[in-house]
Amino acid sequence: MEELGEDVPWSWAYRVVNALHIRTRASFIRDELLFREGDCYEPFLLEDSGRLLRAHPFLAHADVYAVAPEEGERHVVVDTRDEWTTQVDLGVSFDDGVRFEALEVTEENFLGRGILMEGFFREQRERKDLGLRVASPRLLGTRMDGSLAVGSTRAGNLVVQSLEYPFVGEAGRVAMRQLYLRRDEIFPYSLAGTTAGEEGDGSFTHLALPFRDERVELSVGGRLGQPGNLTLLGMALTRETLEYRGFPGSVEAIPDNDFAAGQPAPEELRSPLARQARPASTTRLHFLLGQRNLRFLQVRGLDALDGEQDLQLGTDLGLTIGRSVDVLTASGIEASDDLYTRFRFFLGADPGTSFVFLNMGLQARQIVSDPLGEDGWRDVLAEGDLYGYIRSRRVPRHTFFARVSGAGGWQMRTPFQLTLGGRASVRGYGLEDFPGGRRVLATLEDRVFLDWPAPDLVDAGLSLFVDVGRVWPGDIPYGVDSGWRAAVGGGLRLGFPAASRGVARLDVAVPLTRESGRGPVFRLTLYEVLGLTTGFFDRQMERSRRVTVGPDSFTRDRR
Repeated sequence: MEELGEDVPWSWAYRVVNALHIRTRASFIRDELLFREGDCYEPFLLEDSGRLLRAHPFLAHADVYAVAPEEGERHVVVDTRDEWTTQVDLGVSFDDGVRFEALEVTEENFLGRGILMEGFFREQRERKDLGLRVASPRLLGTRMDGSLAVGSTRAGNLVVQSLEYPFVGEAGRVAMRQLYLRRDEIFPYSLAGTTAGEEGDGSFTHLALPFRDERVELSVGGRLGQPGNLTLLGMALTRETLEYRGFPGSVEAIPDNDFAAGQPAPEELRSPLARQARPASTTRLHFLLGQRNLRFLQVRGLDALDGEQDLQLGTDLGLTIGRSVDVLTASGIEASDDLYTRFRFFLGADPGTSFVFLNMGLQARQIVSDPLGEDGWRDVLAEGDLYGYIRSRRVPRHTFFARVSGAGGWQMRTPFQLTLGGRASVRGYGLEDFPGGRRVLATLEDRVFLDWPAPDLVDAGLSLFVDVGRVWPGDIPYGVDSGWRAAVGGGLRLGFPAASRGVARLDVAVPLTRESGRGPVFRLTLYEVLGLTTGFFDRQMERSRRVTVGPDSFTRDRR
């Protein structure tokens, strides 16, 4: 870590944290490189090695470059700077009054070898997780990633274990993944703004549907071609099981967002859930095909205030086709006979000083034979995100961020619901507001970088934003038509220490619709809520996605 002069405010605190910091071992950095001393000089391998190093969250900076002291010689310099990796995060939300949501104690670089050790307690609405997680990016000295998380949830237990050998940069030829997940969860159906929420003795905000999600995956993949023009071929065997023990009597009605105060839901309130609460167990054999035509560009200060980002420019396509097979099915649950398909497309472009990114995904399964006669296409999930970063030399400290997103589900036979509000949606509304089956969002944000008050210690910036969106009911339980809703807001963005890739936000947002009856919403978030560093990730879509295998499963840069 860099040292600060005595005249910098709070420099003593900076030096104390530096003294406690565990430095990354030189041997770990050396093992991550794609070349060795004495190899022929290949500029691409230097660039790819730098990207591999920057993919580690405990490195704030990594640069690999060559100097030529004499003609015909190359000396390679590997320059890295660590992030502070020992963290105690206290999660506090101001959405509806002050709420304590999390306590996490994390060391991201144990022994200087990139090993993550984490103890966590998270309580946010339906989630109440307590557990431990250990992960290593170089298991037993190899390039194998290993991870294990165990703990308890509000509904039961949690076990997630994985072994992954990802494609090593763009030069990697072979990859594999093994995954086992078993989690007892609660799916929260929002009732906000619906007549269903007014049943019973009081006003209910949610219905809580408990279920067990179990998944197993074995997948392998190989690449053909050269970096910048890579074709992927792969196969995978998966099994996913959904169980709803005690349904429908296990469904609870939740008053005032308090999931600890649930009470048995009346029959007329829970009956719409029957179509999305059918037990299922399916084993599938998948074939994977991908085409990756990407180049990379290193920039500063898009999502991070003044930190570095590696942008992917070009196209990346992936196709997965899976057929159910009658093996390894769960006892007591009738296996599904179906054909599963998943398609995704990514585009990154840099017109001038600006950047545009498009991500699209579609997955569905065609039921070949169903005992209830519901043959045809089911569990259709579609989403698309268009991001734009606009910069101008006339206003060098401003980055204008624009986003248009659409998401929806059709003929869902597994738990599914979207809402309009939340941190990454229309930020002037709560997470439970306006449930539905299809959603459109748009955002325009001005991110201003400030060279003040202590640029050597912390990056600081401001943001001004406007969010617009709408939800349609679709064919999901308790859906409403929200009409067009908008919110405006602003806040403070902080990166600590200076030049860090991490961003914390303190925002206030106000809905523009007067009849909503809502006041300002305050949010403190320890990450950038929108952008490429977060990835094209929608938690409400992801919680309903039971199969995630695809060509993009094998890369560390998964978007």
